[in-house]
Amino acid sequence: MSMLEIGVNTAMFDGVDTDSAFRTIKKAGFKYIELAYNQGYVGDMPPELFSDGNAKHINTLLEKHQLSTRSFGATMNMGASDAVEQFTRRIRFAHLIGATWINICVGRMADRQQIITNLKKLAPIASDNGCVICLENGGDPNYDVFRLVDDGFALLDAIDHPAISINVDAGNIVSLCPDSDAIDEAIKMLPRAQHCHLKDLQVKDGEVYFTPMGNGQLNYAPMLKALEARKIPCSLEIPLRMHRQRDSYPIRDAVPVDVSRSLEVLIQSREYLEKQFG
Repeated sequence: MSMLEIGVNTAMFDGVDTDSAFRTIKKAGFKYIELAYNQGYVGDMPPELFSDGNAKHINTLLEKHQLSTRSFGATMNMGASDAVEQFTRRIRFAHLIGATWINICVGRMADRQQIITNLKKLAPIASDNGCVICLENGGDPNYDVFRLVDDGFALLDAIDHPAISINVDAGNIVSLCPDSDAIDEAIKMLPRAQHCHLKDLQVKDGEVYFTPMGNGQLNYAPMLKALEARKIPCSLEIPLRMHRQRDSYPIRDAVPVDVSRSLEVLIQSREYLEKQFG
């Protein structure tokens, strides 16, 4: 897919077994996956998810379906009292499954100083494990410490470590900062970013619903060119089971999305991206 490497974030398979998710991603024509173990977005996060045993299970499935992983979604409250301990476990898990970039929305503006302190402690741990922690601009008030480009750059400057970077998400800007130009803001983040989430969406009666790429309201064309020029790896993050309410907080449907629908959305998104790159 041109110089821009596109993977698939597994948030769209929330509630679906991992084997079926990986099989569907492969069938849709992709070769990279980004596991979505995001606190508050995809169900429970038991400690066992980050165990050696689960890492072995994931690696077995990656080999079975001839897939690779290079990024890992691990959003959590970095202002929590046990955040360093919790996230160290996530870093080690990322290393075990071969993921370099750990994408994380980090918390609330009220906890900014504690978030910075914790990330300063975690940065060398990430570096020792061959990982980079990519701070993601948030999509709801639980993660408003990084809303727009200036917030993100200020966090990077305060932490000042090469193992801390940015994961750009234009879709999150639409929900948390609806008066901003989401694509323009996202492009401004790219000079200091190492990863990107791609999602398209429609706003209906103030609520955000996610769509296949090219079927929503975001014009990704200029951003895709900028991503390609910088060779920034990307994942499609299309959380079909959830939508965002008028207050921007996410709400999950009672049942998982059928894998046939996920397959359809992934194929439509891949075809859109291929057209963009000629």
